[in-house]
Amino acid sequence: MYIGIDIGGTNLVAGLTNGKGQIVDKVSRPVDKSWDPGAVCRQTAQLALQAAQVGGFRPEQIQAVGVGLPGLVDNKTGVAVQTPNMPFSNTPFRALFQEEWDIPVFLGNDANCAAIGEYWAGAAKGRDPAVVITLGTGIGGGLVAGGKLYTGAANSGMEVGHMCIHPNGALCNCGRRGCWEQYGSASALIRITREEMERSPKSALWECAEGDLFKVTGRTAFQAARGGDETARKVLSRYLQGLSLGLINIVNILQPEIICLGGGVSNAEDDLLLDPLRELVRSGCFDPSNPPRLERASLGNDAGVVGAAMLCHMF
Repeated sequence: MYIGIDIGGTNLVAGLTNGKGQIVDKVSRPVDKSWDPGAVCRQTAQLALQAAQVGGFRPEQIQAVGVGLPGLVDNKTGVAVQTPNMPFSNTPFRALFQEEWDIPVFLGNDANCAAIGEYWAGAAKGRDPAVVITLGTGIGGGLVAGGKLYTGAANSGMEVGHMCIHPNGALCNCGRRGCWEQYGSASALIRITREEMERSPKSALWECAEGDLFKVTGRTAFQAARGGDETARKVLSRYLQGLSLGLINIVNILQPEIICLGGGVSNAEDDLLLDPLRELVRSGCFDPSNPPRLERASLGNDAGVVGAAMLCHMF
């Protein structure tokens, strides 16, 4: 049995899994913003022990614990280098965890863990190489090739959200301009929707957003487009063009067998998202006769937990 833990800015979630990546039991607890790095590590270890207990297993029956964190981690040294929304800066996460529970501990970036989860037990099962792209506030990416996780020489590979697709384009939170996540993330979709709403005061987008720009979500444009609103369809055209550019680059560079899309945006209806996106990607591929599969990720929020639990198999 293995335990996978997903560390987020709001909650810690731990899942007890079997060797097939299936979750047997899950436990969670909210994150207290007052916790220092040591407290987070202790709380994580205690939650892992709780997951084992709830599932009816003794600590010595657990083979390993995997932890997925947002940001940059180094599994070789067991260090959480830098993570947004969490108090880690070159924190010896593994050592602090093992002070509470002496067990093999593996660390991974949360997007990488999502990729492992989909590869091990989700939409990418049986496909290799497999890429998983998560569309959220930014864009996260993970690659499994030859059954192993690719992280690069500096453990920060597949930061695909920060490939430049528009030189001198929109300013990104990383300080550079034209990054893919400024055109293909859920945040980008919301920004584009608001821009088009301001240009089209009679658009049905306003009704879907209850007349308030601040109530626009990643679903707003899809809802209005389903009703036939032309401005909403323009929003989706702009968004899909931006999203497809990054996917085309990934295809032409890596030639994965499958790309899985995760995050809330990926739940949109196929005729409004995946179908037109597949055609855009196919037409942009160097070899359009043999594009990779482009599918919706299937594990949802469990992908990170499953992937973290399976980290011990991926290095």
